[in-house]
Amino acid sequence: MTAHLATTFKAAARILPGAALLALLSLTPAQADPLSKDMLNKGLNDAREQQTPLGFGNGSVVVAPVPFKNVLIGAGLVLGGGYLFNIDEGSDTSIIGLGAMKSDNGTNAYGLGGKFVWDENRWQVSASLGQAEGFYDLFIGGLPIPVRQTGDIANLSVLRGLNSDLLFGGALRYLDTTLGYDSSGTGLPPLPEGHLEVGTVSLLAKWDTRDDSFSARSGHLLDGALSYGQILNTSGRDYSKAVLTYNHYLPIGDSNSIAMRFAGCATSNDTPFFDQCSLGGTDGFRGFSPTEFLNDALLSAQGEYRHQFGSRFSGVAFAGFGNTGSSLGAIRDTDARYAGGLGLRFQLSKKFKAVFSVDMSYNDRKEDLLYIYVGQRF
Repeated sequence: MTAHLATTFKAAARILPGAALLALLSLTPAQADPLSKDMLNKGLNDAREQQTPLGFGNGSVVVAPVPFKNVLIGAGLVLGGGYLFNIDEGSDTSIIGLGAMKSDNGTNAYGLGGKFVWDENRWQVSASLGQAEGFYDLFIGGLPIPVRQTGDIANLSVLRGLNSDLLFGGALRYLDTTLGYDSSGTGLPPLPEGHLEVGTVSLLAKWDTRDDSFSARSGHLLDGALSYGQILNTSGRDYSKAVLTYNHYLPIGDSNSIAMRFAGCATSNDTPFFDQCSLGGTDGFRGFSPTEFLNDALLSAQGEYRHQFGSRFSGVAFAGFGNTGSSLGAIRDTDARYAGGLGLRFQLSKKFKAVFSVDMSYNDRKEDLLYIYVGQRF
């Protein structure tokens, strides 16, 4: 096994799952990760229900513990606390918050940040700092290898709306990350790109016509990001990345709806591991570990049928297919990975539609995976 891995390390250098660390680091209040965002949205719901007056001095303090389970790091708990306030009457709630998470395999992450929204949502500014230590399986040559990854991250993003639906902006990110084996004396060669310092600049665009930001039944959400990154501790190395996701929602009567997500991702050949396209990481695909299928390109499609059983309980049936490859043209239908499953939802707020979710997926390799999180998957 050692000889086989040694011959595959060079090829695997471009598909190491650093996206896993970014997912861990994104468990801070200001990030767009589904778990942390909706965890804090629950807090936003509570604040809105209390009809908090306008202004920073009239805010509310909210603490929200959220359990989770996923294939990457196991089961654990996220604890988020924030100070919530409304800058003006026509804008969503702003927040300054702290977040921490820990899983049963030793993975932990901490972060602080803020999101500030004003001028009837036309200005949206987010900033965050985070630190994480992750333990997970890295797939090299098709074999899972236990690794430990640590990192520090800083983010800043600014969006300006032409109107209430269409926004454009940019983002800056600094990441310092180190990857190594989860045990000593493995007899394996050193991991490629074990330590990286990276600076990234991104152009962002968002077109959002959804009727609800928690559990949409109609409208669409188009998100695009074009990024340029520079490896700061290695001279002369840079890369680019483009990600586009499109969600569409169709109501069916009063109790049912269909949600769809289409995702595409492409990176340049010299992109480091943490920014590779990931089936499950880039697109939220359920059914496979987000560290298994990573490469320079991704295409995927997902669909979900949602049925409301009553005022608080609902269920979903979902399915999807997709894959990664060395380029968009190299991704073939015959190589696609398939998965589907069933899920239950419990609405956390009577007034707003943030939900607690439990999903069981089943993939084309006859593997079943359990997901527990807060929020709709998309």
